[in-house]
Amino acid sequence: MGACSSSRAGVGVNTRSGRTAEMPSTSAETSDHPPDKAPERTDGSPGMLSRALRSPLVLGALGVGMVIAVWQIACGLGLVAADSLPTPWTVALRIKDLAVSTDFQLQVLDTVWTWLLSMAVTIVIAVPLGILLGTVAALYRPTVTVVHALRSVPATVFIPASVLLFGLGLTMKLALTVFAIFGPVLLNAVYGVHNTEPQLLTVARSLRWSRLETLRRVVLPSALPSIVTGIRVASGIALIVIVSVELLGASYGIGTVIVQYQAIPRPDFVYAGVILAGVLGWLLYTTLAAVERRALPWTRRGADSGGRS
Repeated sequence: MGACSSSRAGVGVNTRSGRTAEMPSTSAETSDHPPDKAPERTDGSPGMLSRALRSPLVLGALGVGMVIAVWQIACGLGLVAADSLPTPWTVALRIKDLAVSTDFQLQVLDTVWTWLLSMAVTIVIAVPLGILLGTVAALYRPTVTVVHALRSVPATVFIPASVLLFGLGLTMKLALTVFAIFGPVLLNAVYGVHNTEPQLLTVARSLRWSRLETLRRVVLPSALPSIVTGIRVASGIALIVIVSVELLGASYGIGTVIVQYQAIPRPDFVYAGVILAGVLGWLLYTTLAAVERRALPWTRRGADSGGRS
């Protein structure tokens, strides 16, 4: 008579051949199959709403809305004199007036043209020079020291001397702006080249690449994120310096319009000009960032994490 033995793993049964066949247990305790999963939610609305609320555009709009609300409350309660701070609606109307004004549009074009020229001149000179100075180890430390010392001097200090040398026109604004943004672009190029991974240079030497080929295939791709960061930082500094020079001593540009309305005085137009100058800066920076993402998509992460200003 066959003997049966039971266990948690199953039941053993003697067969005619003398071997024991294992019968799998049907108990839920010993089943190898996991229990059925609960049905997943297919409604993604809360997640989509949460992501939308965290988007930079929505957060920026909320921030602007809060500033306008506080502004309106301050005007409504009389916390600030009406001749010093007009209501948001009044400033909005003046923004419309300035935006459709041909004279103001020409002033904006003058500011933008100065910005473009200063960026172009600085990039053409500072980037190649930074690559050269970063490649020569003996020049690295003296360059960094001298540039940092010059950067500690505000560009606006040289406005009187620049007016005497170049007058009140484009050349004066261009010279001061290039002086202000030359340091960030040069330093980031030097840092990017100098901080190239030594292992990559060792591999290049083992492959017997020439100095020019190593520069093209190793050094420049490694330094590009830092160089792009320097250009992006310089773009914001350039507009700040240009508008500041126009406010303090120039004949054309957005800053001169603001000074003219301040002298009348028309605070509504003054605030409208300030807001439009801020919008211009945002547009220039956003355009530059979009060009960078499209032309150099692989540099964005490295630039955000390793760039210097």
